[in-house]
Formats: sequence, structure tokens, C-alpha cells
Amino acid sequence: MEKVLLDTDIGGDIDDAICLAYLLKEPLCELLGITTVSGKVEKRAEVADAICKAAGQTIPIVAGLDTTLQPIPVYPTPEGADALNRWKHQTYQKGDAPAFLYQNIKEHPYEVILIGIGSMTNIATLFRAYPDAVRLLKGLYVMNGYFGTRPLLEPWYNWNSWADPLASQIVFSSSAVTHKVFPLEVTDSLTIESKAAESIFIGDTDLMKAVFDFGHNWLESSGKLTMHDPLAAVSVFYPDICRFERGFVTVETDEVGKMGSTRFIPNENGNVEIARSVEKERFYRILSANIKGR
Repeated sequence: MEKVLLDTDIGGDIDDAICLAYLLKEPLCELLGITTVSGKVEKRAEVADAICKAAGQTIPIVAGLDTTLQPIPVYPTPEGADALNRWKHQTYQKGDAPAFLYQNIKEHPYEVILIGIGSMTNIATLFRAYPDAVRLLKGLYVMNGYFGTRPLLEPWYNWNSWADPLASQIVFSSSAVTHKVFPLEVTDSLTIESKAAESIFIGDTDLMKAVFDFGHNWLESSGKLTMHDPLAAVSVFYPDICRFERGFVTVETDEVGKMGSTRFIPNENGNVEIARSVEKERFYRILSANIKGR
């Protein structure tokens, strides 16, 4: 059994919701709590709560930071939150997400895996406010960064770094005992058409109905589903699903046109392991079997 904390910007891209659904259904996961990050964190917390309730579970949730350590020109909103009127959920006010994360980590030293699948503001603030949190973690798993050979069309494609470059730099610089990174060029390989997604994941359970209700807007507008965030979660329980390379990561925090861009420097003594490849078919089998029920 793995003790897990999830930090997420759930409420937009459907893969956050699928990631949460997987953690709720994974028999080896003890989900200690959820924190939300990015714009309108209260609504994001309500979406997370609605999905937990649809799964028949009560999980502690804290609405976290909706401002960034380094200003950016947008305020992201959770477009999927429009579905909240169709699902039971609590209402939330902003809380102290870093303090909540630290409390759980402190209560379970060397046992907690922190999964970050949104912008890095909550996690970076945790590490700044409570420096011992890094060494008290069992593992840090984040969906962040781009290290592909082709330039991105826009810097914001690397969203989790672009949305708070300074926070990204702080997190990439941290030296957790296990620090695994799942970058865009690897998660992009886990892309399927929306119709295929429905055949793989849609079931008759309230959980999956909720996931696709909250993610409907995203699926309609994009026409596809990319499993960016679920890969970080699945890798906690199936550590050989990806091949990793160790090294260091730097983040651009000064040049406007390249803000948030990430660079990987291979080094066997590095503080991070970045995923280089994933077993795609096995990944989808594991994810689908867990979410739809074994």
C-alpha cells in the first residue's frame, strides 16, 4: 500500500479527472488528500470532491494557491466546473495547501508519495515554507517539462512549467529521495481519439459518468485524449512502466519568449529521473482495468 497526496489543477483537461479516478480505484493506493492549484481553486476542489463522492469515497481536499510565484499573463479557469450542478459536492474556501501537505508528510515520514499534475505553485511553496518536507517524502512524481528534439509551437504547451516558471525551477531543483518526472514528449505518445477513449474508459459506474461529464467540454473541443497526468500515478504502482534517465533540469525564468522552457542535462549523479519512454499498451490495460473494475 502506498500513501499518496495529489496536487492537481483538475477541472479542465479530462486527464486530471482520470488520474484521480485511477487513484481512487487502485487497490494499492491510500489517498491521504488532494490539493488544488491554478485559477479558481475553490471550483477545482469542488470538482475533485464530486468525483470522490461519485466513487463513494470521502477524501480530505484543500483549495490551494490561485496566484503564482512568478506572474503570468493569464488566470486559468476550470471550464469543466459547469457540470457541478449535476453532482453532489461540498463547497470550498481557499485554504493553506502547503501546510496541509506538510502536515500529512510530517505525520507519515518517509512514507508519502506526492504527485504533482498541475502548475508547481503549491509544491514549490511547500518546499520554501517547510524545507524538511523534501527529505521526509518517500517520492515526488510530477508531470512537468519538455525535453523533445522539436521546438514547441508555443511556450505554454509546456503548461505546468510555463504557468509558474519560478515554482517549476524550485521543484526541479529539489532533491527528494525518489524524484521522477514525466515530460510532455513522453505523455504525448499516450494520445487517442476521443471516440476511442470512450470505448476504453466509459462504464456504467457513477465514477466514470462523473469523469466524462466534467471532461466533456475538453473532449469536444480537442477531439482527443492525452494521458499526461495518469502516467505519473500509474508509475507509482508500476515503476517499470517507463524507462528513465537521471540528470538535472534547468528552467527559463527570465527570457519572456522562452519562459518556463526546460532543459535536461544527463548526469548519473543528477537529482531527477525523467521518463524517456513508456509501454503504451500495458499502460492502457492497467488504467482501464483499474478504473472500470477488475
